Amino acid sequence: MKVVALVSGGKDSCYAMMECVRYGHDIACLAHLHPPLELAPEDTEIDSFMYQSVGHNVVALIAESMELPLVTQTITGTAIKQDIDYHVTTDGDEVEDLYRLLKKVLADYPEVEAVCTGAIFSSYQRNRVENVCSRLGLTSLGYLWRREQEDLLDDMIESGIEAILVKVASIGLTPRKHLGKTIEELQQDFLALQEKYQLNVCGEGGEYETLTLDCPLFKMRIVIDSSRVVLHSDDYFAPVAFLVIEKCHLEDKEPASPSKLAPRLPISSFVPDLTRSVQEKLQKSGTTSAIALAQTTQADRAFLPAHHQFRNLFHLSGFMCSNSASLTLEQEIKEIFDHAKDTLAKESMTLEDVCFVHLYVQDMNQFGQINAEYCKYFGAHMPPSRSCVEVGSLPARVLMDCIGIRGSGESKLRQSSRVTRDVLHVKSISTWAPNCIGPYSQANILHKSLILLAGQVSFLPQTMEIVGTDHFAQAKQCYRNAGKVLESLESNLRHICSAVVYTTAMDASRSTVTDLTQVCRAQMVSNAGLKDRFEDVVDSDESDDEVDKDQERVALVTKAPLLVIQVSHLPRHALVEVELQAFCHRVLKHLSPVSSAFNLNNQSESSGWEFECQTSIIPRAVSLIVCTATLSSPSKQ
Repeated sequence: MKVVALVSGGKDSCYAMMECVRYGHDIACLAHLHPPLELAPEDTEIDSFMYQSVGHNVVALIAESMELPLVTQTITGTAIKQDIDYHVTTDGDEVEDLYRLLKKVLADYPEVEAVCTGAIFSSYQRNRVENVCSRLGLTSLGYLWRREQEDLLDDMIESGIEAILVKVASIGLTPRKHLGKTIEELQQDFLALQEKYQLNVCGEGGEYETLTLDCPLFKMRIVIDSSRVVLHSDDYFAPVAFLVIEKCHLEDKEPASPSKLAPRLPISSFVPDLTRSVQEKLQKSGTTSAIALAQTTQADRAFLPAHHQFRNLFHLSGFMCSNSASLTLEQEIKEIFDHAKDTLAKESMTLEDVCFVHLYVQDMNQFGQINAEYCKYFGAHMPPSRSCVEVGSLPARVLMDCIGIRGSGESKLRQSSRVTRDVLHVKSISTWAPNCIGPYSQANILHKSLILLAGQVSFLPQTMEIVGTDHFAQAKQCYRNAGKVLESLESNLRHICSAVVYTTAMDASRSTVTDLTQVCRAQMVSNAGLKDRFEDVVDSDESDDEVDKDQERVALVTKAPLLVIQVSHLPRHALVEVELQAFCHRVLKHLSPVSSAFNLNNQSESSGWEFECQTSIIPRAVSLIVCTATLSSPSKQ
């Protein structure tokens, strides 16, 4: 894609440009927001929540060194809306300066399709960039998002980023010692301060800011001729000071080695395959899993809307249009949503209270049209998570069910102290996990305890292309994607309490489905090879208790309900889609959930049916149950 790179002059925005180039994008121009130019140099450090202002007068040299045009915009607004989310356009907010900047970029360079930024962990910044991109029809590229900071800093240095500190604002960082030094010179200091004061080694918490003097994208390097230190706040423990660059120039340099910008290889997994060893352990433990095959015969019963309630939690199912043959697809979906809204209204709920949607479609080729209509009912703010599969035997084109919490949408909008639901919705393309640009989110978190994940297919996050040539490889990538999402929510794959695995185009023999089930279970038990940071949290005074809890955690996922369902088609022609529910770590730590699996086989050998039940339970709170009936001997039916 043609990309505009938002540059502050710091290491993050410059390294993000390098990553864009490595992933095959073409940087068309740079864009920069700067403080009012009439301000004196010592007054240019504005207290912005979004933008770096120190070193702004050097950004023009960065554009010149890259031989690219630079589009600029003055920062006139302030951080009026300071919530994490930004979903309502707010006059006078500094976010609107970004909107004006990118609108100017599109006017001058209409070929631009995407925006490159260097956000690492700031959801505040990412949400605002994504909001502006959405309004302008641009794709957000955030290739640094949620990268491990120690590894990221090391990568920057190894890649040839030469950046100096131009601002310090943290305990342990002093103007005299640290300003003007390179990140390579200070790397060990950062690691030591992380150990001592929990400093973010990439400065993501505002501990320091940088100015890039050289990088492999530059055709010339920047040389500082004169500078001076301005003390902004003379705090005894954490003085705030910045460097004013008074004079600088460009000088020639040797061309960067092509290896510094070598294309990233589309590798779906960077961890060893742990499946076989874990499978052997699971087989020895007698772990079972439920298997079901969605029938392709015409349904012989009506789907009747129904709802079930537990306190403020509702499950609404069976929303389908019985006379769909006489309606257009748009009319059919409107009727479904009108019915859903009426049903919700009777329970004092709205669509904003919906946390998860199951969407079953008769023909996946109509998904684009269906999704376009779906967008009209769920907006960009707090959208429910969603899974979508094709069930060819449906008597209508669309069947929908949903889970909701009464008042959860309103309480979040009002930033109530009793927020019952949180939403993770990342729209940027990154190396972290697949983005969700549509009206659905990666996860909805209920009561800060139960996580409902959107259906995951085997996207490679940085390219958003399906990877894996068979069901087993795709399943592993699905779980890896889910694991990265859970990791950001104080959870992981070992906290899973329920899993539904949809498959298509697979040999329906029991042995093949069992093999896939074992692969999926192994990914859960091994956390898909991702680091399990909860494994290392052991207090010396209660180590035995913590070890017991860790064993309980693995036992939970070993027996947690796992259902494999074969359907006719999945989105993007995927072979596997995984839908998961998981507990946050605090639940496992304090509420001790348990899981079990057992057979309920009919005593009559002539029946030919096998029955199985799997459960995950928190006493007096949550019960997740999967019961299956499988015809083991078709000839006996």
